[in-house]
Parts: sequence; C-alpha cells; structure tokens
Amino acid sequence: MARGADRDAGVETFGSRLRRARLAAGLSQTALAGDDLSPSYVSHLESGRRDPTPAVVALLAGRLGVAPTALAPDAAAGPRHDLLLAQAALGLGNPAEALALLAPWEPRLSDAAALVAEPELFHAAEVRAAALERQGHLLEALRLLETMRTAAESAPARLPWVGVSVSLLRLYREQGDMARAVDLGEAALRRGADLRIDHAPGFAALVSTVAGVYAERGDLVRAQVILDDLIERLGADSSPDDRAKALWNAAINATERGFGGEGMRLVEEASALAAVGSDLMVRTRLRYTRAWILLQQDPPRATEARAELRSLLPEVRQHAGSMLLGPVLSELARAELLLGRPEVARRHAAASLERLDVDQRLERAHSLVLLGAASVALGEEAAGVSMLEDAAASLESSDASRYAAQAWRQLAEVYQRIGDPARALEAMQRALDLVGLAAPRVLPVAVDGPRPAARRRTRV
Repeated sequence: MARGADRDAGVETFGSRLRRARLAAGLSQTALAGDDLSPSYVSHLESGRRDPTPAVVALLAGRLGVAPTALAPDAAAGPRHDLLLAQAALGLGNPAEALALLAPWEPRLSDAAALVAEPELFHAAEVRAAALERQGHLLEALRLLETMRTAAESAPARLPWVGVSVSLLRLYREQGDMARAVDLGEAALRRGADLRIDHAPGFAALVSTVAGVYAERGDLVRAQVILDDLIERLGADSSPDDRAKALWNAAINATERGFGGEGMRLVEEASALAAVGSDLMVRTRLRYTRAWILLQQDPPRATEARAELRSLLPEVRQHAGSMLLGPVLSELARAELLLGRPEVARRHAAASLERLDVDQRLERAHSLVLLGAASVALGEEAAGVSMLEDAAASLESSDASRYAAQAWRQLAEVYQRIGDPARALEAMQRALDLVGLAAPRVLPVAVDGPRPAARRRTRV
C-alpha cells in the first residue's frame, strides 16, 4: 500500500507522529528544522515523502523534548543504532545520554587491537571520549584516548591519530600535566613530518595545540616560532577551519605577550574565517577568546566583554558542557571585578567552581584566583588570601609558571595592602623566581586593590 494510502486510512506514520509532536510543542517547521535541517525536509518527513535516518530521529526528538521511540517506535535497535543516537545526543548537548547509549560498547573500548580491527568501535570510542570531556571527566577521557592513540598509531592510514593527539594534548594541558603534553606534542609533530602529512587537513590544529602548550608553560618565544611557521605554510588553499585555529592561537599568544591590539586584529580575522568554516565549536570558543582579549586591552573593555560573555552563555550551556561553561563564568567574574561589582563577581566565580570537575585543575585554579580576589575586594581578606595561596600553589605544581607567577604577584599586592610586608616580599620573590628574575627592593602598592590577574585562554 502506498504511503499516502496509509495516511488516508488513518495508519500512524512517522510523519503523523512528528507533526503531532511539533504542533504540541508549538513549533513551526522552520523552528524545528533549526540550523541542521531545512524546513522543506521537515515538510517531506511529515508528508511521508522522505524517511528519516536514526540520527535525524534522535535530533528531532531532542528538539521536541520526547523520546526517539515516541516518533519511531519500530526503529531498528542494536549497537549501530545506539551509536548513531549517541552521536546525535552529543551534538544536541546531552553528553550524559550519549554515555548511557554507549554503555554496551564500553567493555570493548579498552582493547586497542579491537579498535584497530573495527573502525566503528573506534568511532564509538571517539564519541565516548568527547562525551566524557564535555562532562569534565578528564581522567576517564585520557585513559580512553591513550588506548585510541595506541590503536591509531598502529594504523595511521585508517584511523585518525591526529585528532586523537589534539584531544590528548588539550586534556593533559587542562589537567596541568604540561610535561606529558609537550612530550606527546613534539612526538606527534615528528610523526607528521615523517609521514609527510604536515599539510593534511586537521594537522594545523595539532600544531596550534602544541604551541598553546608551550605558551602555558611560559615559553612564549617557542610558541610564537611554531605559530609563525604554521601561518606561513597555510596557504589560501587551506581550509578556513585550519587557518582560523592558527590565527586563534596567534591572537592569544600576541595578547599574552602584551600586544593587545594585534591580538584583537588576529582574533577578528580568525572569527571571519570560522564563520565560513564547518566547526561550530571553534566559532563558540573564538567568541569566548575575543571576550578575554577585550578584558586584556588597556584600558580593559569590560562592558563589551561582559555583553559578549552573557550572550554566549546559552550556546555554551547547550553544546560545550563544563569544559567551556566554567571558563566563561570565570571571565564574567573578571569583567564584574573590573567594573567594580565584586559581589556579582564572587557569584560567577563560585558558579564556575561548582561546574568544574576536580580533574580540571587549571580551570579550577583560575576560578579560585577570581573568587579570592572578589573576597578581598569585599573586605574578607583572610578568606581571600587563603584562596589565592591555594590557587598559586596549584598553578605552580601544574608547571603553569607564568600563571603561577601572576597569582603570587597578586598575592604580594594583597599582603602589601593589608600591612604584611614580609609576606608580600616572599610572595613577590616566588613570583619572580618563576620567571627567572630577582626581587625588587621596593614593592609596588595596589592603591585600589588588586586587579584580577590575566589568565591563560582556552585554545584549540
């Protein structure tokens, strides 16, 4: 019997269930289509002229707030179907649901040989690692990614070892293990040169991430050399996403070296490239980086940065998870401090800490710096000093020497302000030791309280 005859006979179809759920949700076909589908495709689905894939079923169900089985109760079950649904759930900002759907796959994901033999299993590992990262479970994600790295390096022609390397570098950096990140990064660069794939799509993200690790450690010169070489090699035939990532990291590096105007120019250029690229997460992170650069201008453009961060929050909450939500909230705290609103700043910094997993050591330390600064500005000096001391020690132990130095420098100002010159001198000496300088005889005095120290930015 034809599909139209089924509808005329009153038989329930996917299209009729979809239309009923859409009308119940009060959505037009255009609203339901969103940026991922076309309104005409939704119309064809409702009329029965097109059949949906499992991923489309999951996407539409997520937008309508119903279970996929409410739209397609007879959808094929099985591992492959669960993998498609998990991928769709992750794309809709539901990493917990993605992890639940991948539970049947999990026992086999720790077997590197199985990942090599079954590319679909490797893909399941990719989705699971991304979902774990979105939820802030860095250690679990790192263990899985290390297994994937072993598998991918044994079959580089078939498995995406470059993407795995980028994820590993990002997470080791986030956890504070800079030494491991540098070792892996340099090994990956050598491997790319040996395989002659240093011009392949996606390799620019790896190079940019290695540069970011060096910047985190305080070696801005090495980071700049890597980025200059990358930008020179990326021609007009390179993908917009690759060029955007290179310029993005160059913008961060320029800003951290004190060239805020150049950083703003580079991030605007990167944003223009990302707007025509295919990586939605890069666009989101670039908006966040632009807000951070606004706060590093002289004078800081805090009002503009605050507006950018506020408008970014809904998008981050839906798609990025704690890995970016925590940093966005902490930068909102910085903006509020600069605008003279420490109480609001404290709320944002506390909210950032609540959303960050214990494994996210660097982000937690940066949020703690802002919480301490807000507490000091509110007159709660003992509590603020304790938080700043904890944050500085955590940054120092993470080999993030530049940021640890900034935290100790901020502590020196606080100690000076509350009349404790001995501890101020000690804190200043620790700051200068971290950057290889000698302490001055006279400490600068923070007349209006400490300015929130600049922190490193989330990179590729």
